[in-house]
Amino acid sequence: MTTRRHFLRNSALGIASVAVPAAVIATPTNNFISGIKESGQLKAGIAREIITPRPGGLFMGYGSDKGSTAVHDDLTVTALAIESGQHKVVLMSATVCLIGNKLVSRIRTLCGEAAGVPASHVIIAATHTHSGPITTDTNTDLPYCDEIFIPKCIAAAKASVEALKPATVGVAKTDSLVGINRRQLLSDDRVVLGQNPWGAYDREMTVVSFKGDDGKSFANIIHCTAHCTASGINTEVTRDWAGVMIDRLEKESGAITMFFNGMEGDVAPRMANGGSTGDINHAMEVGSVAALDAVRAYKDIRVYKDENMSVATGKVTLPHAPIMPLEEARSELAKIEAGPKGRWTGDYTNILTKVIEFHAKGETGESSFVYDQTLVNIGSIVLIPIPFEASSEISLRLRTYSKYGHTLAIGCTNGSNSYLPSQDQICRGGYEVERFMWFTPRRLADNADKHLVNQNLLLMEKFII
Repeated sequence: MTTRRHFLRNSALGIASVAVPAAVIATPTNNFISGIKESGQLKAGIAREIITPRPGGLFMGYGSDKGSTAVHDDLTVTALAIESGQHKVVLMSATVCLIGNKLVSRIRTLCGEAAGVPASHVIIAATHTHSGPITTDTNTDLPYCDEIFIPKCIAAAKASVEALKPATVGVAKTDSLVGINRRQLLSDDRVVLGQNPWGAYDREMTVVSFKGDDGKSFANIIHCTAHCTASGINTEVTRDWAGVMIDRLEKESGAITMFFNGMEGDVAPRMANGGSTGDINHAMEVGSVAALDAVRAYKDIRVYKDENMSVATGKVTLPHAPIMPLEEARSELAKIEAGPKGRWTGDYTNILTKVIEFHAKGETGESSFVYDQTLVNIGSIVLIPIPFEASSEISLRLRTYSKYGHTLAIGCTNGSNSYLPSQDQICRGGYEVERFMWFTPRRLADNADKHLVNQNLLLMEKFII
C-alpha cells in the first residue's frame, strides 16, 4: 500500500519577499489605468444559484455530439462580494466549461448593474467541467444562456452584495496531487494527451476563508489546478471531480465554497488509469483526494484578520506573430481538404480561409490581442484572472516573481481565448500547441507568455501598500 506524503507550507498571512529578476521588469506595451487602495472594515457576502441545464442539451466538452440524459450533480454559479471602504468587487465561479468573450462581457455588465459595481469589478471564472452546456460564443446554447445561465448569474451577483457583512479573512496552502501535467512525450517525440510526471505542474492548493462576527466561516475559496475532465465522455451533467471537493469542504466548514481553477491548460486530473480522462467513477476518486487536501488546508488556517482590499485595472497587450504567408496558407488548406476529417478540421479550414481572404484584401489583421484586466488584492492574496487555458508553468512564474505570499492565477476567467502554452513547449507541438496555432488567423507570438507574466507583475505595482 502506498502512503502519500503531504508537505504543509507556511500559512501565515505575511507577504513573501521575493526578488524579481531584472528581465521581468520590461517596458510594457499596455496602458495601465488605475490602482485603488481603500481602508475600512472588510465585508463579504456570498450567494449561490443552481444553473443545471434541462435534459437533452449538448455538452461543451467530451461527448458534445450527444445530449445529456441525466444529472449526476447540479451545476452552480457562486458569487462572492467583497467590500473595503468605498469599493466592491464581485467574484463569481460558474461550473461550466468555458464562457465566450461576448457572453462574459454581457454577463459582467448585467451582473455589475444588478450588484451596483462597475463591470470591470465583476470577475467570472469557469471551473472548466466538460460535462456542462455550451456557453462559448460559437454554437452557444442560447435557450440555456437566456433562460437559465444569465438570469441565475445576475441573481447570484445581486444576492451576494445584499448579503455583505463584516468579515475577517484567513488563508492557507498545501501541496496537492489532484493534477498532473498531461503532455505525455512518447519515444518517437510525439506529444499526446496522457500523463507526464516530470512536466510542469502547479502543486499548490490554496483555501481562503471568511468568518463573520460570530466566529463562524461563511464563505470559502478553493484554488487548485486540473482539467475537470475525469468523467470523460458521458451524458451525465456533473461538476466533475471539483464537485466532490466543494461539497466536502462545505460540510466540514459550514460555509458556501467556490472553486477557482488555476492554469490548467496542460494539466489533467491525476487518475489511476494513466490517462487524462476516465468516467464518473474516476471523477469521484479524484474528487475525494482533492477533498482531503482542501480540508487539510482549511484546518491549517491559523489567523483571520480584517484586511484591506486593493483593485488594480488596466490592459494587457499580447503581440501577434506575423500572418501566415499566402502560399503556405494555400498549401495547408489543400492538405487539410485532401486529408481525413477530424474534430478540428472545420476550425482549421475556417482559419486558413480567413488568412487567404486577408491577403486578397491586402490586410494583415491586428498586430496584438488586448484585453482588460482587473487584479484583486486582499492582504497577502492576489487574484489574477487569465482569459486563456494557460500552461501551468506560467502560473509558477507569476508566483515566483510576485511579492505576495498567495498569488493565485485563475484560468478560463473573464473570457475564453483558447490555449496559451509556455514558449518552450511550442517546438514540441501537441494538442494544446495546435489549438494555440489555429485559434485565429493571426495567432499570438511564441513569447506571448512572457508578455502576460511581465504585464501582470507590473500591474501588481499599482496596488498601494
